[in-house]
Amino acid sequence: MRTAAGYGSGYVPGMDPLLPATTPVPEPYSFTELTADALNATWGALRTHTLTWHPDADLDAQLRDWPLTGAGDYDTAALVTVPSRAVAAAEVLVRHGFAPLLVAAARRAGLGGPAGAPDVRIRRVGAADVDVAVSVNVEVVRYDSRFGMLNERPSTAARLRERIEARLTWDEPGLWLAERDGTPLGVLYYDMPPHADWIASQTSAAPAVYIGLLGVREAARGSGVGSALVAHTHRLLDEAGVAVSLLHHALPNPRSTPFWYSHGYRPLWTTWQRRPAL
Repeated sequence: MRTAAGYGSGYVPGMDPLLPATTPVPEPYSFTELTADALNATWGALRTHTLTWHPDADLDAQLRDWPLTGAGDYDTAALVTVPSRAVAAAEVLVRHGFAPLLVAAARRAGLGGPAGAPDVRIRRVGAADVDVAVSVNVEVVRYDSRFGMLNERPSTAARLRERIEARLTWDEPGLWLAERDGTPLGVLYYDMPPHADWIASQTSAAPAVYIGLLGVREAARGSGVGSALVAHTHRLLDEAGVAVSLLHHALPNPRSTPFWYSHGYRPLWTTWQRRPAL
């Protein structure tokens, strides 16, 4: 339930008002295992232990009691996602050897940012552009894999191609390409509801959209291509009545962190990882 102030009934003072209400966590520990050719294997370790945070829990005790496996196995990870403003949790996680690597950032409708280069043309991605979109997506994965969360698997390009081709069948694919003088330089795609429902529970605002990719060719970075794509997308989302845009970015990435915050985003959730888990 949302209160009149817009906060969830379980709102924790000092936290971001865009966070959802806190709910009881009957079982804080979970474990998932993926095959190497699954799409989600690109986004993290194959074997993942997850601890679900709750403000009333003793995080230090939970971390000490966690039944982990995978000693010495780099494809096993332990993950804890906490509100980005939960500095007390951060202090505990640091003591247990975790690093903050991934941020879920949020932007309220109407917030502005750089307009981007005026000579950049933005158009929808079509079937003839799939190769370009896949190539740019793989470039992003390859670059972000340096920061500890993502992995370029042998199947990554094939799985990304399937994902992009599937988007072209949606009522709103949310797939946009930036080009200069006919040369494709960047791609952005986003999920509208109901495709964004999987992440909507991470915020108190609705409706929510998820930006799954912004990628710019290495030679064109810093030339306003990314800003042009984002400004175009934000204009469309604001006109559609979207309340909040969400995305993930690698916190250690020296490019993405300042870029997204200059466009009106702020950190909402931070994922801490220890890899190997033990």
